[in-house]
Amino acid sequence: MNKGICWMEGKIHPLSEARVSVRDHGLLYGDGVFEGVRFYHGRPFMLGEHLARLQDSARAIGLDCPWQPEELTNIVTEVVAAFS
Repeated sequence: MNKGICWMEGKIHPLSEARVSVRDHGLLYGDGVFEGVRFYHGRPFMLGEHLARLQDSARAIGLDCPWQPEELTNIVTEVVAAFS
């Protein structure tokens, strides 16, 4: 069952607490990047490649990703564990 969770400000929150600042650059200017990741048996498929593409896409439109790939891997792991 979907618990409705999100990762925000360094920790897991219920989805009902998700907020986007009215000063958020993506909200104001409509820019952003995303990467869809498939999961099999609770494990991300080719996560390293997905994260590399995510960072390349951000760089291509002039955005800085504030997390290194290792940090993003840990975030994904934390969210999947909380969702399970």
